[in-house]
Amino acid sequence: MRRIMLVLAVVTLVPSAASATATRPARRARIVVSAVRPASPFECGTARATEWYGSPARCLEELCRGRNVTNAYVEGPGGRLVRNPCHFSRPRE
Repeated sequence: MRRIMLVLAVVTLVPSAASATATRPARRARIVVSAVRPASPFECGTARATEWYGSPARCLEELCRGRNVTNAYVEGPGGRLVRNPCHFSRPRE
């Protein structure tokens, strides 16, 4: 008789424990905005870029590496022709 009562108690408790964990709400992920790095050189004038890189000049140096630095104007984010942020005006040698 004890064995039957023990089995009955286990059978009734196991499914309820599984359903309790299944109905627990999921934890929401926190999004930290300051951790998002600037994606293009056009964003180097923002406060976020200054916070991430320390200065707009360092931001341009990092994001313009390997990009078009010779043309003074390029197609911008809106599809319009804008001043190239990676174009560095240097004196001719």
